[in-house]
Amino acid sequence: MASRIWAAALPLALSGWLAACAAPGGDRANGAGMNGETRLRVAEAAEGSGDRDLAVSMYTMAANEAPSDAALQLRCAEGLARNGKLDEAGTLLKRRLRESGRRPDLLGALGSIQVLAGQPAQAEATFSEVLASRPDDVRALVNKGVALDLLRRHNEAQDLYRKALALAPRDPAISNDLALSLLLSGRIEEARQALAPFRDDASLPARIRINLGILEAARGNGAEAQRLLEGSLTPTDLAMLTHAIETGGGTR
Repeated sequence: MASRIWAAALPLALSGWLAACAAPGGDRANGAGMNGETRLRVAEAAEGSGDRDLAVSMYTMAANEAPSDAALQLRCAEGLARNGKLDEAGTLLKRRLRESGRRPDLLGALGSIQVLAGQPAQAEATFSEVLASRPDDVRALVNKGVALDLLRRHNEAQDLYRKALALAPRDPAISNDLALSLLLSGRIEEARQALAPFRDDASLPARIRINLGILEAARGNGAEAQRLLEGSLTPTDLAMLTHAIETGGGTR
């Protein structure tokens, strides 16, 4: 059950790497005279309007149009991943890594795709390579932690989250990742303390407030849990999830 809890939280635990970045402009043109950057803008506009098929097609064409532009390749891979084309995004990045060297930004993108594709062991190795050249890369630290949690190596993951927090103190997203990892280790009170500084933050993202509510419920504090959840979960769903935490949260 613990693995299912983490799987549900995983898309939110990657610290924004796949955040949408739709850009204005462009049209449905697919003819001569369009360069890689133009095709990329069309792809982003199509994605923003909900035309995923056109977006995927244009991201692919943009990547093929400018193979030596690593920054454009990265944006194309991100776009493909956002639109569910994880295999295609991974293939694109691996090809560019062979051609342009082991760039940390491309490696970081590949590692995130490997996590989303259910390949945590590969992702751990990829993020380790990033950290070998950039030991204080906060994003790589956090995302390697996510991979380690998926591998049930929670203590190692928590060390990385704490290192990231030392570099980015009081970051709510990193604190949330740490709390989830502690929760999976069965350390409910420590998980609660990791999120306690954000309890009264009105701008707190909903996912973190829900986690706070779940932790309060696991401690038997139903009133505080309901206040934090504010209808986000039904009482039945909350009871089921609380039971899963109490009985399976420490599974390794």
